[in-house]
Amino acid sequence: MTRLYLLRHGSTKSNRDGRYMSRSEEGLSGDGRWEVRQLAQRLSSSELAAVYSSPLQRAKETAQIIAQPHRLNIAISPDFNELDLSRWAGLTATEIAARDPKAWDIWCNDPMNLSISGIESFVELQHRIRRGLDQVSASHPEGNVAVTTHDGIVRIAVLLALGIPLDHYRAVTVSNAGMTILDIDSARTYLRAYNDTGHLKDVLSVRTGPADR
Repeated sequence: MTRLYLLRHGSTKSNRDGRYMSRSEEGLSGDGRWEVRQLAQRLSSSELAAVYSSPLQRAKETAQIIAQPHRLNIAISPDFNELDLSRWAGLTATEIAARDPKAWDIWCNDPMNLSISGIESFVELQHRIRRGLDQVSASHPEGNVAVTTHDGIVRIAVLLALGIPLDHYRAVTVSNAGMTILDIDSARTYLRAYNDTGHLKDVLSVRTGPADR
């Protein structure tokens, strides 16, 4: 059985500002690096066999921190890349709603049926995520594997694992540096943990000093 640790990247300035990054490049903020260090410490005894990452900088930085205690190289997988929302990259929800109201309304209320230039369709999205999950589990049928990726990718992976229609995309959320665990075998996929951020809550109260955002 493959144990898959799906890890959302640490925080960025755009996350803090509420801006859609899409596939634009942006590194982790000081807060984000701190979050991922806590996550890496938690995973340090997990005996990871491999670490995969989205091609984007924020995910690769996260993967490097996660992989270091295990002395592993990072494998880049485009299947775990961010949802392509290039039409709205750099904008806040308020700005998008003002500039692109019809598309925004569909995105908020019926994302499965949004078909518009500059927005990746959910049909395409679920196909590549399923392909990525199948590839990882086939390559590591008995190992522990970490994948550093993005909010939307983890959401879809959870829905696929549970057999829940993608219409329920809005019903799940994923925190920065949140950990979701899937156990995958030849028959089915089991959800063992969802958006676990215990590694952050345990130490937030003792954290001191300003963050380099």
